[in-house]
Amino acid sequence: MPRRSRSASSGTDPRRPGCRDPRPSCHARRMTSDAATPDHARDAGPLITVVIPLHDRGRYIAETLQGVLAQGFRRLEVIVVDDASTDDGPEVVQGFLSDPRLTLVLRTHGGVAAARNAGAALAADSSEYLLFMDDDDVAAPDLLESLLAALQAHPEACGAFARAEFIDSDGGPVHPGAFRDQMIGRERLGLADGATSGPYRGLDQVFLATPVVPMGTLLVRRAAFEATGGFDPTFVVGQDWEFTIRLVRQAPLVLVDRALVAYRRHSGNASANRVRDIQTARRVWATAYHSPDNSREDAALLASVWRRHQRRTAVRKVAQGRAMLRQRHVVSGLGRIADGMAHRLLRRPPRIWRRPVPGSSRPATQTTIAIRRGPLGARSDRPRDIRETASDTGS
Repeated sequence: MPRRSRSASSGTDPRRPGCRDPRPSCHARRMTSDAATPDHARDAGPLITVVIPLHDRGRYIAETLQGVLAQGFRRLEVIVVDDASTDDGPEVVQGFLSDPRLTLVLRTHGGVAAARNAGAALAADSSEYLLFMDDDDVAAPDLLESLLAALQAHPEACGAFARAEFIDSDGGPVHPGAFRDQMIGRERLGLADGATSGPYRGLDQVFLATPVVPMGTLLVRRAAFEATGGFDPTFVVGQDWEFTIRLVRQAPLVLVDRALVAYRRHSGNASANRVRDIQTARRVWATAYHSPDNSREDAALLASVWRRHQRRTAVRKVAQGRAMLRQRHVVSGLGRIADGMAHRLLRRPPRIWRRPVPGSSRPATQTTIAIRRGPLGARSDRPRDIRETASDTGS
């Protein structure tokens, strides 16, 4: 039987979440909210695992942990994976280990994708949902409860995500509403003229740009995460965008249209390198477009989205070039027109763009040095035989 389209704006029924096998056994399990859980069941294991990769963010990690541990939803565990920090970040986290829900994992350096995968691999057997928060994000108290309620109401979705707001390095608001406007503008890039977004976000809306789905706002079904193979550690940046594209091939994401995470803007943000960002975007496009995992429907949808975007870009740049010529900026105007015509001719992302971005190589193997837990959990300071290679977790 042919697979259903993952276009969120197509009006077709989304596929079942959790895995690519359409059999009923692959349905994501429906569950009740923590508030509706009987008292005798509240001592059961965690239902949600929050994974926080940490690298040299000792200044911010305390506020991040305070936001997560103060969630109204209580059946959660928090796994902080330290990626060979050189500051006091791990020591700050150890100050929170009196909370039995918290685990600190110390690892050799491998990058944020490998750290996220390592944290997910340590999730409790009872955990059905995963959320990956950055080490400088700040969550609203009802983040998990709101996302969980959305997934309960939309069992056909493989994840739920919310909006975000910018804050500065000191936690103050920056351009209120700007992050939301950015998310909306970028998700619309993939839509056909006149199309509007409903509650779902699919392959067409996440393919062209990021951040449509900020990772710290995304609660994903664990089965769906495992079906993707996790984050690709060969991406230094953009690994969340590339992962989201693979995720929505299974089923759409449902939106909670409220700002529930504060995203910190500062000089240490991974996305501050413009040249690397362009190279990464090209790699994400080419990797997704030429993926052998695309169904016939996926391939047709991506081709349509790509060609439409190139036509729009060509029209815009040619118009800009002509305006420059009218202002007698001849060289700049001709250059812009030539750029626009090049977009018109770019029928698909070149396969060569799939090559790793220079400087993105990571050690082939990362090792977990120690796992430390609070007073009610087991504590281990001995190296564990948990290793992870790029080939194990990449797509």
